[in-house]
Amino acid sequence: MTLPSSHPRLSKRPFSLEELVADGIVHAVSLVAGLIAFAVLLAKVATNGDFGRVAALAIYAAGFFLMFGFSLAYNVTPPSSLKWLLRRFDHASIFVMIAGTYTALLATGAGGEWGLILLTLVWIGAAGGVALKFFLPGRLDRLSILFFLILGGAGIFALGSLSQGLPAASIMLVIAGGATYVVGIVFYLWKSLQFHNAIWHGFVAGAAAFHFAAVASAS
Repeated sequence: MTLPSSHPRLSKRPFSLEELVADGIVHAVSLVAGLIAFAVLLAKVATNGDFGRVAALAIYAAGFFLMFGFSLAYNVTPPSSLKWLLRRFDHASIFVMIAGTYTALLATGAGGEWGLILLTLVWIGAAGGVALKFFLPGRLDRLSILFFLILGGAGIFALGSLSQGLPAASIMLVIAGGATYVVGIVFYLWKSLQFHNAIWHGFVAGAAAFHFAAVASAS
């Protein structure tokens, strides 16, 4: 698999060793923190005997580790056919992470019927995004950023219903995480900035931490 010959990624400056190391550290710290945090949260919920909630959290955890795992693999792999294959999985796993986060938040029954409708629509959108990344790799990338934002912000339309089923702290943490993602996109697009990729992934990790805290607060 190769990117289209006109794809801007092919003309992007190569990252220095220092940038790659910094980016790898951000990913490694995120993965280790995730292992600890998810183990603690899953153990806590499992002791309550709510296995439906455990299943929802397992889906959420899978999305987290897929996203950071494939992101690490893709970003540290030298340009090659393997790297461009990993790029598909890297971008596709973002959709899984978004849908998994919604699953963990709405597994409490938050939003009632509206919550169930929202969750269904988000998973349909995520499946479409995954298909886009696998069957049209390297195309519509700018549009994909907008799609990520729309899918991630879809909960705004059901905020009134969700606020009745989720703690206020969870709502605020979800909003804080979304805002962190949006600010981080500035650095993702700022290609000329040294360490921009590591900074961007730092914002992703920060946003994921906010959302994890939101899920933990609702558990």
